[in-house]
This record gives sequence, structure tokens and C-alpha cells, in this order.
Amino acid sequence: MQSHASRHVVSEFLKDLHPDLSPPTSKIVIQEEIAAAYGRRSIPKLVSVLGLPELPDDARTHALRVFIGMISTQEQKICAINDGAAIPLTALVLLSDHAEVLTLSCEALSSMAQVQSGRREIATARGIMALTAALQTTPEAAAGALRQFGNSADGVKLLSDQNDLVPALVKLLKQLPGTGVSLAACDNSVATLAAIAVNDAGIMLCLASHVPSCLASLMRRGLSGDFRFEPNLMQLMEQCALALEQIAHHPYGKTSAREADAIKILGQLMVLNHRPALKHASAALLAISVEQESKLPTVMHAGVHLMKLLRGNDEELALTARAALISACEHLEARKFVELLMVDSERESLLYLGAAPPTPPDYRHHIVLP
Repeated sequence: MQSHASRHVVSEFLKDLHPDLSPPTSKIVIQEEIAAAYGRRSIPKLVSVLGLPELPDDARTHALRVFIGMISTQEQKICAINDGAAIPLTALVLLSDHAEVLTLSCEALSSMAQVQSGRREIATARGIMALTAALQTTPEAAAGALRQFGNSADGVKLLSDQNDLVPALVKLLKQLPGTGVSLAACDNSVATLAAIAVNDAGIMLCLASHVPSCLASLMRRGLSGDFRFEPNLMQLMEQCALALEQIAHHPYGKTSAREADAIKILGQLMVLNHRPALKHASAALLAISVEQESKLPTVMHAGVHLMKLLRGNDEELALTARAALISACEHLEARKFVELLMVDSERESLLYLGAAPPTPPDYRHHIVLP
């Protein structure tokens, strides 16, 4: 019986079994291909893809995600830095208007800023300026990248050289509630300000932009405003207290903190009984109370809380509270108020660590002049 089926040829040769008859190694390079190349070509391949000007935003987003996953170790970060990844990433932060591309570009710069050579190359490519401008569009990611610079001495120096950075951070922190600035963005911004204020030059930059007043307003939002129900609120309050502590090391910083009503707010912060925040709040009060005009307000607004720390079991906090009370008690009215809170034994332990000092000679000897 005749069959009308089409003819089938079966061959055992490799050329007939393999469907792809193209050469095994193609000489044509697909520039926009997003793939993890083998060996040393993996990161340079993606860096060249990120630098393509006509790449669609969705493809660029995918390339950034793959790139961030690849630079997870220090060796891979250095490889990306040596291949010039800071230049296309900075260009994306400056020129792109796609939200996800901006966020991922800032995260990639933040990852590269964890090594010293990365911070240097980002600064050379004007990446800090680009991140400063991105504070108004992607505040959380941009402030997070700037925070990485503040974790090292060379990074702080690079941040201090940017005159527009502190005003941009203050402008971000002063935005009204409901404008889309998250608690994490504020936390990263305040941590960056605290890192800048580690020396006199950085403190003067902060004072020129009225940072103590900005921090006081932000702490009010955490104590009684829209941030009070946020789960990570105390991390922000800790950074605010640390920044005030750093700024109060300067004589002008003490005055600015007092005029911003920071003493009262620090006293209210101590009610929350969060150990890291207590540590920096008590240290900030110690630094502020050195100023003569701040001694009585320190006792009036935070004396009770400092006495509580003095009587507590935490030795570090007790020593800081003791030093703050001794400094504030140089004011006679403040001393009278503190004495009302203590018994006799506490007064002796507050004034003297060991035995009482000897009486001055003028009180021990009665001299009659002829």
C-alpha cells in the first residue's frame, strides 16, 4: 500500500543533528547585549553597555541590576573602578529622568564608594556634584551614597570640598511633611552632616546653613510630628543627637544650638530611654553646657534626666551625666536646683571623685598685718 506521507531523512551526522549551523565563535559583537561575560570580560562588558547613549530605560535598568550584583566584593569593585564605571554612572545620575535608573545608579555609586579608590574616582568624575543634584529627585538613594563618603576620613575631606552639599542637605531636611521625603532619606542626610561636622571647617559649613535649627525642627517631627510612629525613628534621633554633639564642640556651635532650643529638645529626647540616643544626647548637653548662658537651661530642661542617668547602672552614661551636671552647676542658680534633687552623699560624689580637696591656705591661717 502506497504512503502519501512526506519523506523524512534521518542523519547521525553532527551537522544535521545540531540546529544552529552558524560558526561556533562569531566575530560580531552585540554592543547592547546585557549578559555576564566570562572571566575578566564580565564587568567591562557591562560598563560599556551602561555608557551607550541610545539604550532603552528598561534595558538600562536591567544592566544596572546585573552590574550591582556583580560588584559585591572588594576585588570586583576595584575592577569596575579601573574600567571607568564612575563616568557612565555619573552621567546617568546627571542626565537620566527615569526614576528607577536614577535610584540604581546612586546605589551603584554607593557600592563603589565603599573603597578608597572608588571614592577618589567618583569625585574625579564629579560624582559628588551629581549626587548633590540628585538629592531633590531621588533623596534616599543619593543621600545613602553620600553617607558612604562620610564613613572614612578621605571621604569626609571630599565632602567638605563641596560648598553646595550642606545647603542641599538642609534644603532636603526642611521640606514639609507629605512631599515624599522618607525617614531613611532624612537619616542618611543627617548622618552625612554629622560626618562633615568632625572638624572646625565642617562645623562652620554647617553653621553657615543653620544646621542646628534644622536638626531641632527635625527632632520635633520625631517627638510630636509625622515621624513619631515610624519604626526606625530612634535611628534618626540618634543621628540628630550625634550631629548636635559634633557641632557643639565649637564655641559658635554651642551658641547656635542654644538659640535653636536644642537643649529643651535633647531633654525631651532623653525621656524615650533609648541607649544610643541617650549617649549622644547627654554628650551634646555636656558640650553645650560649657557655655555660660547654657548652664541654667541645661539643668532646667534636662537636669532630672541627667540625675536619672547618674543614679543608673550604666557607667558610661553616668560619667557623662556627672560631667554635664558639674559643668552646669558652675551657675549658682543651676547649682541650687540640682542640690534640691540630691541627698548629701550624692552631692559629695558629684563634686568630688575621691577625698575632698584641702582647704585653701587663706582659710586655714589667720594673718594679722601690722
